[in-house]
Amino acid sequence: MRKIKIRSFSGFMLAEPIIVVAASLMLVAYPFTQPSREQARQTTCTSNQKQIALASAMFIQENDETFPIVDGSVWACIDIKGKILACPSNRNDKSFSYAYNKNLSDIPLNKINNYTEIALTADSDREDGQMAEAADVALRHRMSETTAAIISFVDGHVALVSEDNLGDVLFK
Repeated sequence: MRKIKIRSFSGFMLAEPIIVVAASLMLVAYPFTQPSREQARQTTCTSNQKQIALASAMFIQENDETFPIVDGSVWACIDIKGKILACPSNRNDKSFSYAYNKNLSDIPLNKINNYTEIALTADSDREDGQMAEAADVALRHRMSETTAAIISFVDGHVALVSEDNLGDVLFK
């Protein structure tokens, strides 16, 4: 009867160091992916608020140049529903992440002087979806060294406003 010899390898296989190097690179690169994730969330939030501003503009145009009445059903009034009302940076389990400026409720468009400075919608944690002042705005987006909110304005533009510049935004 013959004995079968089993050879064993005492060195590394080629795949082992490749796996170690790949895992090390992933650990090193992970912190660099965080800013891009935040940028993607900001882009989605900006897009959501731009779509809300466009829907509001269409509502205003179809209703004698008058803003919607801001009450519990403002989102239904301007026909906004679903994921568009959820900011991806909002960590709370709420049905919506934005608030509509209740100071504009049932106001004719020709009574507005500063289209570019008056907030229409903004990031907010208010349950009723209404805002009236800067204190109602949620600062949930990170900038380089500060936090910020994304705000849409009456003229339709959307901006990332830092907490230092939030006082410059008009609500009336």
